[in-house]
Amino acid sequence: MLAVGVQPNLDTKSLFGDNDLQHDAYFYVEEIDEDLNPGETSIPGVFVAGAASGAKDIPESILHAGAAVAQAAAYVEAMKVGV
Repeated sequence: MLAVGVQPNLDTKSLFGDNDLQHDAYFYVEEIDEDLNPGETSIPGVFVAGAASGAKDIPESILHAGAAVAQAAAYVEAMKVGV
């Protein structure tokens, strides 16, 4: 069961300055494609996990965090190859 008082952090709108971090209709950080690339945001190299992308219970947050870490690791590896 989710807590009734769960709300998004509105400070994420200004977190990246001029880069536009996209948010969904409820002001949570939006994922580009939640099914194919979990955790990927509108800014390359910036990933989101857990309740920052929407209200989730603990097991779902843990699963989502693991997927975001895998995306981040793949991004870092791709950057190493490109250098």
